[in-house]
Amino acid sequence: MEKIDYLIIQSTDTGETKDFGKEVIIKKHTGSKRDGGFGWNRPGIDYLIPQDGALQTIINEASPTTTDLWGISHGKKGITGIAKHIAYVGGRTLKEAWDKDTRTDEQKATLEAIVKFYILRFPDIIIAGFNEIPAKADEDNPGFEVAEWLRELEIPEHNIFKK
Repeated sequence: MEKIDYLIIQSTDTGETKDFGKEVIIKKHTGSKRDGGFGWNRPGIDYLIPQDGALQTIINEASPTTTDLWGISHGKKGITGIAKHIAYVGGRTLKEAWDKDTRTDEQKATLEAIVKFYILRFPDIIIAGFNEIPAKADEDNPGFEVAEWLRELEIPEHNIFKK
């Protein structure tokens, strides 16, 4: 497996009471635009964490994402490299009007485990919230401040994305 440069944390940008599995993400991301999908050739999320905290693999380890595919390297301070995207189900208020930290305790525990696993596996990996990436700065996603959360977990500063 290739070295992973970035772990990007995001939400599914859905209401706090919605819960679903990877099949919904795969269909939404790869379905035709005519049918309400994005029309992409592959999903934009590698791992999904439903509300029960389970970890569902959408794109396996042998197929990481080159960040340019997702427009992350654009902008004033573009970044390039290999990224893994992990999303928790939620991230919006009930009526999806505003961003909100809707993570369940189970989702938080799984996110923490994944972050710590990737740091052990790739000691120089950089962890970022989706909205911290320069090309995605206007996004509300993931609904919480990733850098602040990482510091609460006592993640080393060199692993935390700097804007």
